[in-house]
Amino acid sequence: MTPSEIKSYFRDLVDEPDETFLSDAQVQRYLNVGYAQFRREISSIDPLVFAKKVEFSVTSSRSVDLTSITDTSGASASVFGNSVTAGNRLMQLISLEAVNTDGEVVYEYQPVSNMSARNYMRFSYSLQGEEIKFGAQVTETIRMTYLPEASVTWTEATNQLDNMTMFHDVVALFAYSQYAMRDGAESQPVLRQLNQRVGELREFVYSRHLEGSSYVARVGWDDFGWL
Repeated sequence: MTPSEIKSYFRDLVDEPDETFLSDAQVQRYLNVGYAQFRREISSIDPLVFAKKVEFSVTSSRSVDLTSITDTSGASASVFGNSVTAGNRLMQLISLEAVNTDGEVVYEYQPVSNMSARNYMRFSYSLQGEEIKFGAQVTETIRMTYLPEASVTWTEATNQLDNMTMFHDVVALFAYSQYAMRDGAESQPVLRQLNQRVGELREFVYSRHLEGSSYVARVGWDDFGWL
């Protein structure tokens, strides 16, 4: 479904054609919240569905300020701060990898929770506020894979919202659950449909590429190659 179709379906669900009671701006807010819930449901199972990648250089530093990073192509790639391009703001950091000039992964940085843990692991990092902190001084090209915040124009009537086309009704159903709190009255058939469709969505994501989402083996690198 296109964003415009999802928006229209949401208005069908709430059965409120009077825009003086439910304005277009309010509809967009509910849809934005609904789409954020939709993406979280999917990303909690397979974080790569909506992932973005950015590559940037670090020279003799133990930290990176994510409010002022520049992609290796020369474009601004900041993911925090007040000047982030719509659709680029970081919601979840998935992985950090050091890559060579051919774009091949040299090693992966392992996430840790605090400074003490970083001090005991050379190839480690933690996200503190708006900065990435490394366990040692870094001079590398870093590839960051992350889940970005969504940015949707709900009047778009040509392109699909994303590639999860068979479940776009769930976005409107999530948005309805937000509206129902304001309305003070819930439609039980709509909420039953939401629960059913969320279950179907989870099942689909688990099996979307065979059993990839359930693969739990862990790999890593040391100074000499594969562990």
